[in-house]
Amino acid sequence: MMKIDVLQLKWILRTTIAFLALVTLQFWLGMSINLEVDLPARSGTFFSLLQYYADLSIFVLAHVVVGILLLATSLVYLFFALRVHLRAFLIISGVGIVAIASAIINGLLFLLYGQSFGNSIGMAMSAVSALIAYSAGLYYLGIYRAHGLPADRSLS
Repeated sequence: MMKIDVLQLKWILRTTIAFLALVTLQFWLGMSINLEVDLPARSGTFFSLLQYYADLSIFVLAHVVVGILLLATSLVYLFFALRVHLRAFLIISGVGIVAIASAIINGLLFLLYGQSFGNSIGMAMSAVSALIAYSAGLYYLGIYRAHGLPADRSLS
């Protein structure tokens, strides 16, 4: 039987829970912006537009900050996935990082090029892809907890 580092798996669990909480908050913020904030079209550089939209609504600023936190959380997950050397977590990490990067790119394009529906749905579907990937990680954590860990050490 393969020796699994329990402490690293605990950190994967904590990172997964943090990610799922952040992505849930991100959906709430995105829906609030979609329903409640009028984002007038503007032109300019990325940073001038970001400052304009952030000043326009605290929801937009929070949405950007949570997006950055999601990317950081995905990178932390990758770090621990590399440490445990388990293929499932490496695949989940790769899918998650690509999905979050895609959501961020769609968000930037949304602000820069006319707030198109395609970019809006691109943000949402990318986030859903990451949500599914990291949720699958919980399944694999359960498998390793049930079958791969010593009886006296648990993930809780």
